[in-house]
Amino acid sequence: MDIAIIGRHTKVSEDMRTKILAKMAKVESLAPRATRAEVNVIHERNPRLASDRERVEITVHGRSVVRAEAAADDRHVAFERASARILEQLRRQHERRATRHKGKTPLHEVVAAPIPGAAAVNPEGSLAPAASTEDDDRVENVESWEGAPEGSTVEVPVDGTPITIRSKTHQASPMSVSEAIDQMELVGHDFFLFIDSETSLASAVYRRRGWTYGVIRIEEVPAALAEATS
Repeated sequence: MDIAIIGRHTKVSEDMRTKILAKMAKVESLAPRATRAEVNVIHERNPRLASDRERVEITVHGRSVVRAEAAADDRHVAFERASARILEQLRRQHERRATRHKGKTPLHEVVAAPIPGAAAVNPEGSLAPAASTEDDDRVENVESWEGAPEGSTVEVPVDGTPITIRSKTHQASPMSVSEAIDQMELVGHDFFLFIDSETSLASAVYRRRGWTYGVIRIEEVPAALAEATS
C-alpha cells in the first residue's frame, strides 16, 4: 500500500512520520486490498480555531474509499483520534463481511424483497428533477469541496425568518442495497442516500438496532393519485 503524508501550512516532523507509518501498518492489516493511503496534516492559521488548530485527515483507497478526520490543539492527539476512527470503520467492515458468509440469507435478498401492494416501477426508471426556485442563489461564504459540480452547494434563505436551508448535490453511480450499506458503514454514518441499481429509485439505507438495517425508496406517482391517497 502506497502511503502519502502531506503537510498543509506546516511541516511534518520525522517523529510524526514514523508514528503515521506505524499506524498505517495496522490499517493495511485490516484492509489488505487497499492500494493507497493519504494522511493530511493541516495547521489552521485562524486564531479563532485555536482549540482545533491541528487537523488530521486519513483516506484509504481500495475497493471503496474509507475516510476519517479529527482535530485538536495538538496534532499527535488529532492523529490518534483520526486513526482510531478509521481503524474502527475497517474493523466493522471486516466483521460485517465475516458475518455475511456464515450461511445466512444475504442481506440484499432480505431488504430488497418486493413490498406487497407497491406500485409498479416506471419502465423508464427515471426520476423527476427537483423543482427549482428563484431563491436558489449561490452564497459566497459557502465553501464547495474539491471536484464538486457547479452549483452543488447552495444556501436558500426562508423569507421573513432567520432560517437558512443548506443544500448539497453529490454525483453518484447506481448501486445495490448491499453496496450502499457497505458505503454507509465505511463513512460511519447512520444513513446513506443512493440510487438503487435494481429499481432506479432514489433510496436510503439506515442503521437500526444491532446489525439490522432498513431501506426506504421513493417512487414518483401522479399528483392526482398522491392527493387521493393522502
